[in-house]
Amino acid sequence: MKLQINNDTKFIEVQKRFNEVYPFLKVEFYKRDYSEKKVSAFKDRISPEKIISAEAKSFQPGNIDINRHRTVSAFEKEFYEKFGIAMQVSRKSGKIWIETSRTDDRTLKAQNQLGKTMSSPQPVILPEEEVNSD
Repeated sequence: MKLQINNDTKFIEVQKRFNEVYPFLKVEFYKRDYSEKKVSAFKDRISPEKIISAEAKSFQPGNIDINRHRTVSAFEKEFYEKFGIAMQVSRKSGKIWIETSRTDDRTLKAQNQLGKTMSSPQPVILPEEEVNSD
């Protein structure tokens, strides 16, 4: 699967399309150089309402591959190489989002599955004495 990026594509459109495919992952964009396994600073984040071509260091319309077998690192690197904008993937873990910077070598599919697992309600197992205390 590919995301089409045109002259008038906003960051929020990429975020929504990506999240439709990977509901337990999200992407955010930053005004800094791409760096593998580096945590992103909130102050560098680009507003999702901005247009990608206006923020890009160099821009040519194109596609970004979001195939489930791609690593997070390859996905983030391709976006930076094509548009000069750093991207960070985060994974849902319960009610919070965790940057995948330490696990960028995992595939998008694996990260999404881990997010699903981490966000699913866990069964509560009571000690046997509490179960039989009627």
